[in-house]
Amino acid sequence: MENDQPVEVNVMPKGLIYLPEPEKGAKYLNEWDLESHYYSPDENPDENLNYKFLLPALEKIKGQDYDFVIGFDHSLNRTIIGYPNPEGRFLVFTAHQQAALFAHTFLTEDGYPEFGGEKDKLVIKGIVLSQQIDKIVTKNNGAYKESHSGYEDLRERIMTMEDEYTQFLAFDERNHVIMDLEKEKNVAKQLGLIFSLVKKLKQQEKTLFDFHVDLQIRYKLYGEKTFNITSEGENKKIFDRFRSKPPSDAMHEELVSISDYKKQLFFNKLTGRKSEPELRQLDIVQLEYSSGLKISVELIDGGDKLLLHLSDFTDCYNKESFATSRKNIHDRLLKIVVSLGKMVINVT
Repeated sequence: MENDQPVEVNVMPKGLIYLPEPEKGAKYLNEWDLESHYYSPDENPDENLNYKFLLPALEKIKGQDYDFVIGFDHSLNRTIIGYPNPEGRFLVFTAHQQAALFAHTFLTEDGYPEFGGEKDKLVIKGIVLSQQIDKIVTKNNGAYKESHSGYEDLRERIMTMEDEYTQFLAFDERNHVIMDLEKEKNVAKQLGLIFSLVKKLKQQEKTLFDFHVDLQIRYKLYGEKTFNITSEGENKKIFDRFRSKPPSDAMHEELVSISDYKKQLFFNKLTGRKSEPELRQLDIVQLEYSSGLKISVELIDGGDKLLLHLSDFTDCYNKESFATSRKNIHDRLLKIVVSLGKMVINVT
């Protein structure tokens, strides 16, 4: 008679934690069977939390079968996650993709919440992030607030939350992730969330990449691009032109709403309703279109820099169409920024 007992499979996640110097964030690592690797802040700049920042950690595990790498910046305020693609090559999630991963896992870690039930978890999203986050929060019975980007703005929104929320998660497009206002506890909570997620995925013989694709299929595939516009002496003119003459007809897009944080005005063009945004005054304007396209224009560093953020979505019905759908949304965003360059950015 054949042995029909289930075969035991090791589903414990194999991960690497990348931290600034041994004394930062280390005391909680023993709670999980994960390896750690430390870097010197002087030798690894963290201005941009991207693949290059994580490269020393990825070199350490090269050729080994790891499920994830999670890195933290010098101040433990920002997070970046590396994952293996189907070919085994490590890539990193963008801040937008990472936000979707955190939001869905945070809201569903105890099982899918009952729709219409009591909301006890609060998600705070930086306003530049795409509407995919809104969909995730709404469909998983979470409470929702928006914030300007940056650790201090996110922290301030957390400090004003109502007592009925027992847990919170805040993030933005700059990789800030906050689950606790005490820095090392914040690291610990993020590690616990990712460790638990990867363990569940391994039980289902899935990876973080599979989970990412599943999210894009369930909540539509969103693409996001950020462009640093360099037009010396013209940044303010470009910014003001987006505010005073938002691109619409020439792009074949119907403009639905304008959020002008400099003027402290929200205007819904469809209803004619005007109101004042909850957030503080800032040199940023957001344009939303009926197609789902969102354009955010931000003037920073006293006008020395102009950031153009685009987000849009497309349908992705199955894993087989993921690569093609991702390329299509990427190409669409590039076409849009070229059109904007002709219509708005070239002010001369």
